[in-house]
Amino acid sequence: VLAMPQASTLQVKLSVKSVEYLKKKVACGEFASESDALDDMVAARRDEDAELEQWLKEVITDRHESYLANPSSGIPIEQVEKHLEERRRRRAEARA
Repeated sequence: VLAMPQASTLQVKLSVKSVEYLKKKVACGEFASESDALDDMVAARRDEDAELEQWLKEVITDRHESYLANPSSGIPIEQVEKHLEERRRRRAEARA
């Protein structure tokens, strides 16, 4: 018999859009309850945060050390800004 994880109660306020989303996930049978859906989503975000932290520690640290060893390998700030602006524009268009 599997033991249920210890649970705690938290009262939160969500946007109407978020509540509708949770109710839809329950109605289609993906989750047994809104609490289960939220718990799963928080766990997924926690995993994403852990992956990001690991990536920052491994990849970014290595790249920074490589740059310090050879600064000419860097990308000009203007190129970075142009790339980020284009990325923001595409995301905004996708949301519209």
